[in-house]
Amino acid sequence: MSTSVFATEDQRQTFRAVLTLFNVLRDVEKDMPMSMAAIFAWVALNEGGTQVELRQALGMPSSTASRNLAALSKVHRLGKPGHDLIEWVENPEDRRAKLLYLTPKGKALVNELLGAVR
Repeated sequence: MSTSVFATEDQRQTFRAVLTLFNVLRDVEKDMPMSMAAIFAWVALNEGGTQVELRQALGMPSSTASRNLAALSKVHRLGKPGHDLIEWVENPEDRRAKLLYLTPKGKALVNELLGAVR
């Protein structure tokens, strides 16, 4: 006989909300990698942050961050259309560093995610 991993119904409901978030993100990209979802969430929580800050916070290699940021932006690698959820803006203080922000479509996705767990 198996016992539940959840000690309370609140824990079960919270975890159900996590599953709901995954399903909303799957609507964006059927096989969305966890690294892409983590990057989207980090940008939403840290608008105006840099790619270097993102990589440090998520412990992510530069190549993984760049690939997923490109997929989340307007134009993906190889010129394919991206998801248009984030944008890179030139940092006026350091032209080599790009600042990360949500696009209007990215903000709408955050609102959809919040609505899904209410």
